[in-house]
Amino acid sequence: MRNNSTWALSAPSPISWPPKAWNIPLTLLCIVGAVAIAVLSQVVYGVVEILRGSINARHPVLTPDQTLIAQVVIYLPLGAYLFWLLPRLSKTSLPDLGFRMPTSRDLGIALAGAVAMTVLVTLAGTVIGALTHRQDTEAAVALMQQMKTPSEKIAFFAIACVLAPLIEELAFRIFIFNAFTRYLSIGAAALASSVLFGLVHSTALAQILTVAVPLALGGLVLAYVYALTRCYWANVTTHALFNAIGIIPVFIFHVK
Repeated sequence: MRNNSTWALSAPSPISWPPKAWNIPLTLLCIVGAVAIAVLSQVVYGVVEILRGSINARHPVLTPDQTLIAQVVIYLPLGAYLFWLLPRLSKTSLPDLGFRMPTSRDLGIALAGAVAMTVLVTLAGTVIGALTHRQDTEAAVALMQQMKTPSEKIAFFAIACVLAPLIEELAFRIFIFNAFTRYLSIGAAALASSVLFGLVHSTALAQILTVAVPLALGGLVLAYVYALTRCYWANVTTHALFNAIGIIPVFIFHVK
């Protein structure tokens, strides 16, 4: 970030922000707005499908295809909202937030991050599974295992390896991590944003240890990729490669 007389150093973080950046009440309100958009998009889609007769109103269960569509319905308005919001909330330009062409150094860090994230999440999941004797499956993995036709697999891959990294990095690193660095150290901001990242990917209280903790550790890697590069596309690359490494063996080699 730039550092001049109009920019305030955010103690104890080394990142400089304009004095009015990441106003706490406004930032919290914007987070509520993001959650509301995600929930409302899902509700609207569900109501439309019920009215079309595609879902039983008494027992509303989405098919795999409908679940994929629902994810797109959530991600697109949420991404548009964040893209519009972030420069206004941070009081900086999109290039200052990391929307620039990645350098060879950025891509090298992104590739190393993907390897580190894969090793760390896999190792943590294995150790926690052995200690708890639980093998909980993340919602996205459970959905992946239901994909049977080539078109379903292609659609899932596009969402998991393109759309999800684009929107989730926008939300958790460009928004949440940056907002925390306005008031916390890099380490504390990375930890706080990563805990939220892990919790969002768990669907039940029982999954906090088996799903949320490993993915929170992966979130730490993503936070440090961004801290080292300040490049949105480096983070998207790391996240996309991590997802692809988990998906390709299942789809091609039928590894469970």
